[in-house]
Parts: sequence; C-alpha cells; structure tokens
Amino acid sequence: MKVRKNSKAKRLSFLLVFFVGFQLLGAHPFYVSICEMDYKSETKTLEISLRIFTDDLEQTIKDWSNKKPYLGETNEIASADSLIKTYIFQILSIDVNEKEAKFEFLGKDVEQELIWIYLEAKNILDFNKITISNRLLFQSYPNQTNLIHVNHRQKTKSLLLTKNNPSDELSWRKN
Repeated sequence: MKVRKNSKAKRLSFLLVFFVGFQLLGAHPFYVSICEMDYKSETKTLEISLRIFTDDLEQTIKDWSNKKPYLGETNEIASADSLIKTYIFQILSIDVNEKEAKFEFLGKDVEQELIWIYLEAKNILDFNKITISNRLLFQSYPNQTNLIHVNHRQKTKSLLLTKNNPSDELSWRKN
C-alpha cells in the first residue's frame, strides 16, 4: 500500500478519529497497533514508535510472563519497562539491506487507553530495502493487525502484518 506525502495528515487524522471513536464507545472490538519508522539520514538513525492499546499490551505481557504490569497505573510494577523491552525485542525484528538492525528501547508513555513505545536503531546507512517482522500481540490476540509506516527518502510506504503474514519488505529506488 503506497501513501502519498500529502495524505499523511489525512491518514493520521483518520487514525486519531478511529481510536478516539472507539474509546468513546468504551471498547475496541478490533486489535491493531501502529508502528511508525522514520529514517534520519543526517544522524543515520531509524526512529521507531509503536502505538498499542494499553490493555492489550498489558494482557499479552501477563500471558507471556505471568506478571501483570499495571501499565500507567500508580501500582505499575518496577519491572514493567524491562518486561516491555524483553517482549518487544523478541517479537520485532528489522533487517536493513538484509542486515539485522540492532535497536534500543528508549522508553514509553502511557496516555489513557494508548501506550507509546519508543525505540531507535543507530548507525543505519541509507537503504534500498527494509524487511520487518512484527508479531506484536499475536500470542494473545490472533486477529491482531499491525500497521507499519516507514518514512524514507521523502516517501512513506506501509505494510499490513497479521498472524498469517507477520513479515514483509519495502523497497526504494535510489533518487
């Protein structure tokens, strides 16, 4: 799925309305996460942000580790960030020009029903191809859909990953 530059604001507006609309209804009958990747050529970094429904991530971490993290609550467990980091490093992999990108966990922000997770991969040279495997929440929610948007060379390209198709690639031609 290709997204034009000028439609990025429309896409973000739609997603915001989509998430807020379901929050107003008190539930979300679907399971979706959004992953934004921005390549910064000046610093040779790939900045990654994940947006996930907090309750879905919390349940998945509980299923995976047998520990309820209480994300964003006053009784959040001390190991919550460590659990998130370990889980994310197991389910997310990124290959840039067929070489595994090593990324680090920068932190998280919990905003009501959504959690934002921030990652960064350093020393990433300009690339023509990126392969992404994202199995986020598939263990607990087989109907989970993971949307991936990669911003590179002034173009945004997108992937839709599911349990039956957890990995795919995007390519760019040199300008």
